[in-house]
Amino acid sequence: MKTILRTLTMGLAFITFQMSAQSEDNIAKITQHINNSQLVIYSESSVVLDSSASAITYVDFCEGGQYHYDYDGSYTVKGTQNTSNRNNRAYGAGVAQNSGQWEVVEYQSAYYLQVTDAYGQQNYYPIQLQYLAGGKWKVGNTTYVFAPGKGRCF
Repeated sequence: MKTILRTLTMGLAFITFQMSAQSEDNIAKITQHINNSQLVIYSESSVVLDSSASAITYVDFCEGGQYHYDYDGSYTVKGTQNTSNRNNRAYGAGVAQNSGQWEVVEYQSAYYLQVTDAYGQQNYYPIQLQYLAGGKWKVGNTTYVFAPGKGRCF
């Protein structure tokens, strides 16, 4: 019984090591694909509403795990029929920049982008390999474009 258990344990260790090595290889491939790339995120509100908003975000992923983030957004709220002047509108705009570190990690057989901003806040985003390979996708009112080799890294 000890011999069978030892062989089984050694076999499991081999399988774990083999899966771990494959996982590390996949992480290296995904990291290489993301290195020096740019993700552009454009979101807009519905045109049916009396107000509108849009934002564009550029995230540049640089080699060595550094990222740069630029955001530019604006909104308009139209006046209503109940106001004395239906052409009254409220406007606003905002910009933001941030930077930090990024890394591809694996958790429960899935890959995530671990992002730590300059203030130490850490977030995890699932990596959809089919989206990265396709380069462009849309979720609701948000369009994403992933451009390998187009990162603004200096």
